[in-house]
Amino acid sequence: MTMPRMRTLNETLAEIKSIDAKSAVTPNCIRTLCKSGKVRCVFTGKKLLVDLDDLFKFFGGSDGKSLD
Repeated sequence: MTMPRMRTLNETLAEIKSIDAKSAVTPNCIRTLCKSGKVRCVFTGKKLLVDLDDLFKFFGGSDGKSLD
């Protein structure tokens, strides 16, 4: 079993920016995707941990999830 790459919101955004410095993805965008259940995440108190691989799959469109 592999461990999911869980990152805080700011760490997630930093990973995206390291791949694409001009990315238009915002913290609010990621938070909304998590709250709507489109991307796997864990809410721990005030902290949001995002499954980085699931987020990349979502933006890549490889898992059949809709972008609407």
